[in-house]
Amino acid sequence: MTSKGKPKPGKSEYADAEATAQNLSKDPGVKTPPVSGKAKAVPHYQHKDVTQSIRQEKLVCPQCGEQTLHAEFPDQFEAWLKCSSCDFFMGMSNDDWHRMENSPNINEKIKKMAKKQET
Repeated sequence: MTSKGKPKPGKSEYADAEATAQNLSKDPGVKTPPVSGKAKAVPHYQHKDVTQSIRQEKLVCPQCGEQTLHAEFPDQFEAWLKCSSCDFFMGMSNDDWHRMENSPNINEKIKKMAKKQET
């Protein structure tokens, strides 16, 4: 493109952007997502039970108060909170879980969400 925003003759308006993307994809330090829609994004917790928050706080069950709560991730869209002591169960979206997990008061937010779902 020229400095006035008009494409150079014989070039599409996206040619410079495509060239930049190709150059970046050759740099080993730059990670670019695959262009085809065949690759599936896998959440980092999908096959792992979580018993602590990012800040290393043990998850506490809002029903019985024990530190036996854990989060499971059946797929990339859901998170399940389960207690092995009292059979407490609560489902939520993965986005809701990540918002809570990144907060400093995760156990209070779990308790608040559990009360909200009861009503």
